[in-house]
Amino acid sequence: MKDFGVVYKIFYIYFLIYAASFGVCSETCVSRDYGNGGTVCVCTDSRCHTISPVQRLPSHQYVVYTSNKQGERLTKSVKTLSNSPPKECQIPYSDRICENNDCSGIKICGERDLNPWVVYKEGRPYFPSALDTINPNVYIDTHIQFQKIIGFGGAFTDSTGLNIKDMSSLLQNHLMRSYFSEEGLEYNMGRVPMASTDFSIRAYSYMDSEDEDVDCVDSTLKSFQLAQEDFEFKIPYIQEAMRLCPSLQLFASAWVAPKVFKENNSYRGTVGFIKRELYELYAKYFVTFLDKYLQNGIYFWGITTGNEVFVAMLDYGGIPGVLWMPDDLGLWVRDYLGPAIKQSAHKNIKIITVDDQRPLIPRVLKKIMFDQQTFDLIDGIGLHWYLDNDNNTHLLDETHTLYPTKFMLGTEACAGDFENNVRLGNWTRAELYAKDIIQDLNHWVQGWVDWNMVLNTKGGPSLAGPVDSPIIANVTEFYKQPQYYAMGHFSKFIPRESVRIYSSQCDNDSKVDLVAFKRPDGGKVVVILNR
Repeated sequence: MKDFGVVYKIFYIYFLIYAASFGVCSETCVSRDYGNGGTVCVCTDSRCHTISPVQRLPSHQYVVYTSNKQGERLTKSVKTLSNSPPKECQIPYSDRICENNDCSGIKICGERDLNPWVVYKEGRPYFPSALDTINPNVYIDTHIQFQKIIGFGGAFTDSTGLNIKDMSSLLQNHLMRSYFSEEGLEYNMGRVPMASTDFSIRAYSYMDSEDEDVDCVDSTLKSFQLAQEDFEFKIPYIQEAMRLCPSLQLFASAWVAPKVFKENNSYRGTVGFIKRELYELYAKYFVTFLDKYLQNGIYFWGITTGNEVFVAMLDYGGIPGVLWMPDDLGLWVRDYLGPAIKQSAHKNIKIITVDDQRPLIPRVLKKIMFDQQTFDLIDGIGLHWYLDNDNNTHLLDETHTLYPTKFMLGTEACAGDFENNVRLGNWTRAELYAKDIIQDLNHWVQGWVDWNMVLNTKGGPSLAGPVDSPIIANVTEFYKQPQYYAMGHFSKFIPRESVRIYSSQCDNDSKVDLVAFKRPDGGKVVVILNR
């Protein structure tokens, strides 16, 4: 392991696991530099970078996975612990791992270039204080525990499916395995749009057409039918993901409603409230969507109350949307959506609200969950990353304090914007992903789901404007971006039911971000971002 002070932009994952074996060969990364401050791994029909699944280690070993700006991509190295643990602690030591006095935790120390050795003081490894000021150290304690992890994943958008469909069958297989198999990122969550989004090739709902009479509403929902996009771009790839990952948990989000349901008679969000007299029908519309997907063998773990329904007042370049006021949304959940779901075949589905920006919480939640009935119906809070910063993490803590029984889940994120979209190999965007995920996890968030899993080299197709994605495709090959590997440092090593444990950064002046977990199998994981 290299000195934290001289190796820049690097992730470290430590596994301190006590028993068994390790191994499975992996395909190496074929690297390509597009001059954007980093590299991509290129996948073709004949070859694609794979990553060994994590397995338990003998008690005298630990493993490090490294990704960095210089081109390492989840590079694995197995390390040997140099000292046996004292009987009173039974925790391994080495020149990087030294024990706290109470034997309850582990200190992970930056390696010293000039003095790569351990000083023992009172029977414990100890570095002189003069050296401790050189490199950052971190401390973890498994006895201090926080939230459990739900999962990590990405969204099955129309654009993602269209870009996959354009590939050869071999390349499609590589791509799906890259996300959902044990030789890939081991995603275990997926977000599924209900009808169109800004990353579709047309705006559509499941009930109306361009020439529909605004005064004619199908109150029976007999005209409800899934779109061609569902059968071409979503369902086949969801089914394949479920095959690769049987524990996959899906949640649905709606951008659009039938135009006749909305006061502005438009797919656009601008002042597009649902007509109050159609609240009940709109709830049944949600349940009908779940029914139709179930008929195709796809069941959902969760459903959100709508995508970015509070910023839909703004006109984001034509992004489709539905606008809600928080108190109206709470009333709809209490009197219509919640009862409709509880009376359906999907009564155990999780209802997730907000599905919008961090600065809105907990303010809007106080209005949404305005009474006990609504509170009881809502299971979780969805968060998008676009307005996250170091100064508003307190809102996550406040929300957890106010609603400790409600999980928080990152439900959308993407790098780039309409003007500055695809940047093949850009390392800064990987850092942005990792920093935000670490920040969320350290403030009670229980998972993080990315936006488009695959876009083309122009960052689309899109109705509103292009962005970037962890995988970029050009039909004959695809490119695993640094963001892909940033996601992997979490999704591959922190399985569902892992519990966050205490971690601290002993050097407050260093630019090292970290988060630590205890896995269900007893392994300890520390993810460290050195910027």
